[in-house]
Amino acid sequence: MATPRTLGLLVALSLSVAAPARAQDAAPASEETTGQPENVRSTRQARAHFMEGLEHFRAHRYREAIQAFTLAAQLVPSADLHYNIARAHEELSEYEAAIEGYQRYLRDRVDPPDRAQVETHIEQLRAQAAAAAAHAQSAPTTGTLRLTANRAGADVTLDGEDAGQSPWEEARELPAGRHALALSREGYVPFRSEVSVEAGVPTAAYADLVPETRYRATQGDRIFTWIAWGLGLASVGAAIGLGVEAASRQGTDLDDARTWAAFSDVFAGAAVGLGVVGLILWFVEGRTVGTEQITVDEDDASGVRGP
Repeated sequence: MATPRTLGLLVALSLSVAAPARAQDAAPASEETTGQPENVRSTRQARAHFMEGLEHFRAHRYREAIQAFTLAAQLVPSADLHYNIARAHEELSEYEAAIEGYQRYLRDRVDPPDRAQVETHIEQLRAQAAAAAAHAQSAPTTGTLRLTANRAGADVTLDGEDAGQSPWEEARELPAGRHALALSREGYVPFRSEVSVEAGVPTAAYADLVPETRYRATQGDRIFTWIAWGLGLASVGAAIGLGVEAASRQGTDLDDARTWAAFSDVFAGAAVGLGVVGLILWFVEGRTVGTEQITVDEDDASGVRGP
């Protein structure tokens, strides 16, 4: 089995290299350095975590490297593992955590040969941390949003709050992040979306309102109803005319008058029958025979209209 110091040789002893920089204590300590019997199982687990962290670091997976190095340090404490953890935090620009790791290295390492170099680097990190904090305070935290839509006058809500009507005359300043946007207007399908506003960056949103599709029932044309009633009305006229002619012939020719009266009765009966037929057709032809689509008037979207 390889000794812990052999694993430590995989790490360079420099602040400037890309891999973790401590070797001799990065792997678990042995009986020679601790004065205690070596726990073989813990040593093997710690070595495995160390090798895993080294692989993550070289692949620029610094968060995973920190986790692996920390697990190794929990099994077998090592000053140089704190150094490696500090290096990974530094790569992530987590300056405070990096400073803490370097300080733990200086505290736990007996007579570190690079104390002056590490202390100088800690001061550099403190300066970088201060600069980063100042930049964060001066950096913008809001952005702007400009809203336009294909239809004017739609009611706008932003994050559940009333935000006027479309389009907005001026861009609005909003906190950076995602915002829920909704527009509604009579005769249109409600528009809902989510917009992302970046700090210090103008953002434009366009709402495309789609006309709402509506339908209404259509009735059949009463063509035969009017024909039946028209024929019935003609029959009434014929019956009256024939009745008048029959009355005029009663004084001269009684048989001829009866003939004319019979024709008058026939037309009168036909008028009644056609009237009943027309009434039936009124209800039959007036029933719903289909539907028709009602669309929004694109010139005047204040309501709906039919064909």
